[in-house]
Amino acid sequence: MMGSLLKETDSYPLTETVSPPRIIQKSQIISSLPTIEVWGKAAIGEYLWKHILGGELTDKDNSWYSYGSLNVNNISFIFRSGPGVAPNTVPQNVQFLVLVINGRSESKISAAKIWLDSLPSFRYLRNVILVVLGDEKCDNDWLLPYMKSRGGKVNAAFLVYDSPLVDNREFFQWPLGVATYRGFPNLQDEDIDLLSSRPYLCNFLGTVYKNSSRETLIETIKLNNLEDECLILGRPKWSPLETKLTLGRYISSIHKSDLTLNPVGMNTECYRIYESLSLGSIPVVEDVVTTGNCDRNNFQSPLRLLKDHGAPLIFIKNWSDLPLLLSEERMLTLEEKVQRRIFAMQWYKNFKTTMRDILIETIYKVLEMK
Repeated sequence: MMGSLLKETDSYPLTETVSPPRIIQKSQIISSLPTIEVWGKAAIGEYLWKHILGGELTDKDNSWYSYGSLNVNNISFIFRSGPGVAPNTVPQNVQFLVLVINGRSESKISAAKIWLDSLPSFRYLRNVILVVLGDEKCDNDWLLPYMKSRGGKVNAAFLVYDSPLVDNREFFQWPLGVATYRGFPNLQDEDIDLLSSRPYLCNFLGTVYKNSSRETLIETIKLNNLEDECLILGRPKWSPLETKLTLGRYISSIHKSDLTLNPVGMNTECYRIYESLSLGSIPVVEDVVTTGNCDRNNFQSPLRLLKDHGAPLIFIKNWSDLPLLLSEERMLTLEEKVQRRIFAMQWYKNFKTTMRDILIETIYKVLEMK
């Protein structure tokens, strides 16, 4: 089973309150829909293209440039990504654009601003939607001057993390998704064993930061002699890269566990949540709002988007409560666990479809603004 997962990662190309969406009927105003260009300048662009929209990519010029096309709900999309995609190399006659950018650090924001500042130079450009990997502390006000409501070119923006800017009119929330930049694959049903007993109650493979709750988690595991039931592998320093071996080990650890532990890092939302759902392992999430300016007034925070959509998560306030949780897990039958896995995977598939439909609905609305 895991062999098939590893094959999918052998050649991963460089990429060329929200309510459930209503069904949109194509209006007479947009009876002949134009092509939507999607330019991916952040790794979440690949998640958008492959995992949300269901597209494929073809590498060109030795992965300097990646390209894909598809039709969704009568809209034609063309995706371009990779280092060869720059303001002077993309189609200059673009009319409708979805631009995927990274706003997680000052250096990434500087690169994103080059793109945003270039938008007025596209003389035929009519409408722009952003998908933004936001700042983990939700400091995204640098986007405001680029919004149409402030005189800019951008009609709407989808932001990762619980930004207080989200109003479901101009700013929308977007999921972080899986770590495509580390090669995590778009898993299919046939890749996953849902029916067999899994050898571990829980797992955590990740970076253990000094003086963090992750240290508390490791200590709790050791103090309660849970090493045989929980697969734990911590590392002192974060690494952005995966080898085929380390990626396979990571996927296998989730696939072999009933639960996947998600201690907070810089933000409560992490790739591991989505990765474990895709493998039928239930995320155990630390229900804590991290420091910064993310929404803490909404009773749904943290993980506002996932809570709004009823994600099958288990929340824990303190990792010292983990032994009690695991004692309850031991009481579950295999049949109950299998049903839970199937539900989690189906929920995640439906969630991705819902996010696709919300994006499509927003595109329709933007097209009707002209």
